[in-house]
Amino acid sequence: MVTIRGDDIMSRARRPVFGLAFLAALFLFYGSGATRAQTVAEPYQLSLVREGDLVALGGSVPSEAVREAVLAAIRAAAADTSVIDMTAVAEGAPAGFAPAAAFAAGLAARLKPGAVLLSGTAIHVEGRPDGLAGQAAVSAALAALPEGFRLQRQALSPPLVRPFLLSVARSGEGLVLSGAIASAEGKAALVAFAGSLGLGPVTDRLVVAAGAPDAFDQLAASRFALTQMTRLATGTASIADRTLTMEGQAADRAGFVAVHLALRAASLPAGLTLAGATISAPVIAPYGWFAEKQPEGVRLQGYVPTAAARAEIRAAAEALFAPLAVTEAQELAAGAPQGFVAAAVAAMGKLVLLERGRATLQDSHLSVTGQVASPTAALAARAAIEGSAPFGFTVAHGITAPAIAAPASAVPVVAAPVATPSPAACTGQIAQEMAAGGIVFQFGREVMRPESQARLRRIAALMAQCPTVRFSVEGHTDSDGNPAQNVDLSHRRAQAVVALLVRQGVEASRLLSEGHGASRPLVANDSPANKARNRRIEIIPR
Repeated sequence: MVTIRGDDIMSRARRPVFGLAFLAALFLFYGSGATRAQTVAEPYQLSLVREGDLVALGGSVPSEAVREAVLAAIRAAAADTSVIDMTAVAEGAPAGFAPAAAFAAGLAARLKPGAVLLSGTAIHVEGRPDGLAGQAAVSAALAALPEGFRLQRQALSPPLVRPFLLSVARSGEGLVLSGAIASAEGKAALVAFAGSLGLGPVTDRLVVAAGAPDAFDQLAASRFALTQMTRLATGTASIADRTLTMEGQAADRAGFVAVHLALRAASLPAGLTLAGATISAPVIAPYGWFAEKQPEGVRLQGYVPTAAARAEIRAAAEALFAPLAVTEAQELAAGAPQGFVAAAVAAMGKLVLLERGRATLQDSHLSVTGQVASPTAALAARAAIEGSAPFGFTVAHGITAPAIAAPASAVPVVAAPVATPSPAACTGQIAQEMAAGGIVFQFGREVMRPESQARLRRIAALMAQCPTVRFSVEGHTDSDGNPAQNVDLSHRRAQAVVALLVRQGVEASRLLSEGHGASRPLVANDSPANKARNRRIEIIPR
């Protein structure tokens, strides 16, 4: 803050920086009869006039200490202003004048433009508060006048607010309306509308202000924002000029859908435009999801945490169950347990082992129920499900199979022997197929790439040529990440391979899946290339 004393004015007179405030201060200073030659002022007056970033002081102060207190009060309220000080030290101040002078200084610094006059024990105030913060400070000051002083004249215009901002906030304690509104009538109507919504107590912090955009129905826009609050458990909406920003937590699924439909309408009411909206899905407990497999296709249904998770789960289903059609009714909701997406993909990997059935996730519990073609397949499916629960989840199952029919009494027809490759030749061809490219998965998942699925279909055909050979399908990872999660991932990848082979006609009893994590590296995990070699699937005859 720059302060110019009265003695400095003549040396600066050629600089046209003083304007209206300077002239008003000089008028009061010389017109009041208070000059620097006087020792007693009558009437005792102090004026503070603000114009732009300049405050002019005129009249009398009882001491240098009071003058410094006035300057300090201006500095505290508006540090970037400059001050022209034309005050004179004079006697005759009424009791309590020193705190009243500091009060007047702080009040004047909150006006832009404006003036405050202390005349005896009377206070005169006129002007425009400097924005919403200035309005709040002026209102608080005028509600607590200095002791012994009275407000004789008040002529305040609404503050000028740009951007013209109105906010609505909803919490468990009700609604809070704050910011700027164009008229007292509009304020009363909006508070009444908010109270009619039944969302709890309404706290009114609205300030009537100038600066609203032309040809804009702020009341209609604010009612629209309040209507969206009825669909949220908590949230805020801000209207800055003609743009709306919203965020919050949906109260339920219906509210989540309704608020998104309203905000994404072709045109919002009152000429509003949507600047941004972040509406979280409702929190669901218990958190349920399932995948159901039938001969005609696979259905995914329940809650997923994000749109990206929904797309990832569907893509995994299409890869795992091809050529079956996949349909879905997955809805967004918060509350998913940690590792939900990986658990959903793992659940579908277990469902692949069944002819028909359902894999259900409820919070952190997986349940797999359904039917398989034979008791042998049931044993294999149960072993696979029990052997690898998704990381952090518990697992249960109910697998059924048709009973084995009694042998027929008729004399069996002996089929002519069919020439088949020797087991060694068969397993050698499988090893060559694996060496040609191996089985490649999506990063951190058990979803195979299309070229790997094609390779496994060729391997299944080779396995059919040596039906007496059993195989161990072993999954391995590199050393990156959590060891327990690596074991879980390697096991799930091995199960995914077994599931695809079974779908291609390989008897489940011939296949054993194992996951070793990073415990059996081919080479040291000391480079990206070596780590890639250690991430592998091995199909080993046993």
